[in-house]
Amino acid sequence: MVSVLPSAIRRSALAIPQSFVAGAARPTILAASILQRGGKLSATSRGLSLLSRVQNGRAIRNSQSSRVQGWRAPKIQTQVRWNSDESEPRLRYWKFEEINAALPSESTDSPSHSPVILVDVREPVELTGTGIIPTAISIPLASQPDALYLTNDEFETRFGFPKPQVDGEGKIVFYCKAGVRAEAAAQLAVQAGYDPETLGVYYGSWLDWAKNGGRVERWEGDD
Repeated sequence: MVSVLPSAIRRSALAIPQSFVAGAARPTILAASILQRGGKLSATSRGLSLLSRVQNGRAIRNSQSSRVQGWRAPKIQTQVRWNSDESEPRLRYWKFEEINAALPSESTDSPSHSPVILVDVREPVELTGTGIIPTAISIPLASQPDALYLTNDEFETRFGFPKPQVDGEGKIVFYCKAGVRAEAAAQLAVQAGYDPETLGVYYGSWLDWAKNGGRVERWEGDD
């Protein structure tokens, strides 16, 4: 017995530490693994929480900015519409039939005194190639933008014919190649003091006139 017990005890002593160590090691490893995962999740959670707060903050600022912008926009749009309605004169747009009917049967030496004064605002080089509508006077918009601001004497000295009168009874109708420059010229005339009620724009201008076979005079002015 004396010889057997120490041997059993030794075997038990050797067996117990191995099972104990194996059993204790698993919780230790598991705890370490949990702590590591927990640390990573905690860091990730903190990052997500911070990102969420930042995004929420941006969303709040964007929302506040949108509300501010949304509140101001109608005021700006209203102001633009008001200025547009009040500042733009109402011009009459003439058609081919009206222009053709307004032409006298014979040209006069002083077209500015005609009931309807046609003003060709194209450049002289354009008139050389196409001619002009009979009785029309040439006041180039691009090269002579100040023409209607001149005094009567200055105008006649520069152009060689009387200036259309601001308070005249006749109608003044502007035309160009397609109508764009003609409308701009009419706007300048309003700024120069002409009554919008006496001004008009030939809608379609020279292209429409030529298309409909309107009468043409040869241009004999200076290029």
